[in-house]
Amino acid sequence: MDENIQKNPKFPAGKAKTLIKKIQRIARENNGEARLVGGAVRNWLMKMPIKDFDMAINIPIFKLIEILKKKGIKLHETGVSHGTITVVENDITIEVTQTRKDIESDGRRSNVVAISDWAQDAQRRDFTINAIYFTDSYKLYDPFNGLSDLRNKKLTFIGSADERISEDYLRILRAFRLIALLPGFRMPKNEIKALERHQKKLVTLSCERITDEFSKWLMAENPIDSLHLAQKIGLDKNGFGFSFSLDNLKIKILKKSFLQLDWLARLAVITPRDQEDKIKKLMRFSRQQRGRFKRLMQPLTDIEISELATKKWRKTAYWHATDLYEKVRIYSIRKGFIFPDNVWNAIDTFEKPNFPVTGEDLKKAGWNSGPDLGAKLRELERLWVLNEFELPSNEIFSENM
Repeated sequence: MDENIQKNPKFPAGKAKTLIKKIQRIARENNGEARLVGGAVRNWLMKMPIKDFDMAINIPIFKLIEILKKKGIKLHETGVSHGTITVVENDITIEVTQTRKDIESDGRRSNVVAISDWAQDAQRRDFTINAIYFTDSYKLYDPFNGLSDLRNKKLTFIGSADERISEDYLRILRAFRLIALLPGFRMPKNEIKALERHQKKLVTLSCERITDEFSKWLMAENPIDSLHLAQKIGLDKNGFGFSFSLDNLKIKILKKSFLQLDWLARLAVITPRDQEDKIKKLMRFSRQQRGRFKRLMQPLTDIEISELATKKWRKTAYWHATDLYEKVRIYSIRKGFIFPDNVWNAIDTFEKPNFPVTGEDLKKAGWNSGPDLGAKLRELERLWVLNEFELPSNEIFSENM
């Protein structure tokens, strides 16, 4: 028996179990095999939550597509040029990739060919801990001692770090994302040096790929140490074109505030205000994300912050209610300003009052549709807020002439 194969009979597939078993059965019926691999296996071994399932199958992807279509199984050809499809059943999705070998790579994209050899498929993967397979006979196949690295909390590339990085420069960001994701994990110094040697190549990657990987890095439970490490080797300047703003994240209470934010707000924290346009060119935001990021990069003023600490704080809170939770924390981290606990509690539980006047109300009072009505509505809202969220006198509803 191969020394890299070990028995592990219970994989917690949950609702995905039925589809996993179906894919494995189809592989066997066609003289192949399908194995779970990557993050799902890694997280299972570390007793961490499993969010996504990836499988490798030693059947050419176009043959698999034909088989699945004949059986009426839904699929999306998400990355078929690289041997990958997404198989769908009910609300379960599983990414399935043919066992493959790179025949040409420029650091951004690779040309691949289908193979049936599991060892060669493992060789093209990035890190030892991501090259552990769970077979359909309930065993682990671990050709690069990923289990040992998991036990020792060591993140190492398979084979030559320089070669693995040169195959796909996105692996630079993925390394830092995994350091952030996996508590206590470290990279050997020589592998960090390899990341440093190639970091300027990040600019060759597409905005979509950078956004996908960097957002996953930032959304890790605690990405702060990995961000500091990235800054130490100059990844921020060489890969993003500016220095991350991290200094105040060394302060315990501000670190806590940072970790209460989602990834987009964390990005706003570490992006200097004068670098907003640069990060927008580097990242591919949705329209909603772009608008929200722009608001988050517009800081609260010192006067507004002072007002939030007074009895009339709700007036200021009203105008920033959409992003109040985030904007107050961003200001606090950037300025090193710490609110008293009672102020934090009030801000975090603030519910924006509903402005009780609508355009229809003004029309009933005799106003005509158009710019004047909109201006009047905004004026009324301003007066309503200044009047402690009480409606002003009815005289203000007098008809426009």
